[in-house]
Amino acid sequence: MSESKAIFITGTDTAVGKTVAVFCLGVLLKAQGFNLGVMKPVQCAGEDAQFLKKALALQDELKEINPFYAPEPLSPHLAFRRAKIKFNKKRVQDGLKKLRARYDIVLVEGAGGLMVPLTDGYYNADLIADLKAEVIIIARPGLGTINHTLLTINEAQRRGLTVKGIIFCQAKPGRKSLPERTNPQEIKKLSGVKVLGVIPYLKPLNQKNILRQCRLDV
Repeated sequence: MSESKAIFITGTDTAVGKTVAVFCLGVLLKAQGFNLGVMKPVQCAGEDAQFLKKALALQDELKEINPFYAPEPLSPHLAFRRAKIKFNKKRVQDGLKKLRARYDIVLVEGAGGLMVPLTDGYYNADLIADLKAEVIIIARPGLGTINHTLLTINEAQRRGLTVKGIIFCQAKPGRKSLPERTNPQEIKKLSGVKVLGVIPYLKPLNQKNILRQCRLDV
């Protein structure tokens, strides 16, 4: 890899496993020898950024990983408004530029999906374009995911974003249902977008288990 790369991790919905996917990608890329950084530009409640900093042993300050935080679990434009926080895309751009200077790859985890508003009229999709990042879409494998995933792919492509691929994240233990077994290949066939792999249900969620069970084409 000749220059630093930013890859934006977005989801077909909230709680589809983006943070787990970033952790898995981070572990696998580091195992391949890449010097890896992570950014979570926007976080509304929760401890995703804190988890990734600890789990991936990141040395960057938390405010560098997560420059915008609001305490309520709301859409960012509402959470920031209620917390009297003004989102500034240049702060994110400048922060990512600094991280890219330190690392081979920076994984950027979005808040929710493409069309989540960060401020009125400015969406995750706009931030991805401004960051000039490639996109990996995280999706559920189960029933309903064909619609959600195709909508996300179509909107990303309509906006001129580069979709690197799709990762499906298994959120529950047990035997996969018929939709979970067949949807990834159906989505690949219908969209023409590469499926990078399926993250199985991981318990415990740790580096050793990821290296043993995860095979992602990144």
